[in-house]
Amino acid sequence: MTLAYKKLGIDVELVDFNKNNALIAANEGILDGQLGKISGLNRTYPNLNRINVPLFSFDLNLISFCKDCQLPDMPSLVIHSTYPAAAKYLLEHPYQGQLHEVKSVSTLLNLLMQKQVSAALVIGFYIEPYMHKLQNAGVELETLHSQHVYHYVHKTHKHLVPALSKVLNEFKASGKMLDLKNKYNL
Repeated sequence: MTLAYKKLGIDVELVDFNKNNALIAANEGILDGQLGKISGLNRTYPNLNRINVPLFSFDLNLISFCKDCQLPDMPSLVIHSTYPAAAKYLLEHPYQGQLHEVKSVSTLLNLLMQKQVSAALVIGFYIEPYMHKLQNAGVELETLHSQHVYHYVHKTHKHLVPALSKVLNEFKASGKMLDLKNKYNL
């Protein structure tokens, strides 16, 4: 996004902010926006305006040692609590088993590998570096959902939405968007 803003003559500073409070801060105007978040945030955070060009997409995967099991079949499940995709999915697809929330992917994978939980619901690019080990251990993967990620700006910067959309579409058409996705493994 810094390249898109730079093309518009705008210098941006990325602020490292507590993930749990970043959306609230952006909605209140303390932050100018959110770099990349899933769609549908404007229902909960009405002051955020989505740039309608997806930055990238990801898969939400169910991983377990069970070959033909579905999410409702799992007696226990672990999710990564600091990213909303899994929790949002569970709101739309109610889960009746025991739910554990952890703050790191390594803890999530350790619980699964030690068979302390039946399954994990995790974003694909977080487990990609571990896929070979997981497959060798007999872990099965099922993609449950694919999700686009968008840039959001606070309503005070709504006037930037058309220009940012145009720049991002140019990046997409020229292949720059794909180059950046590959560079950052998205």
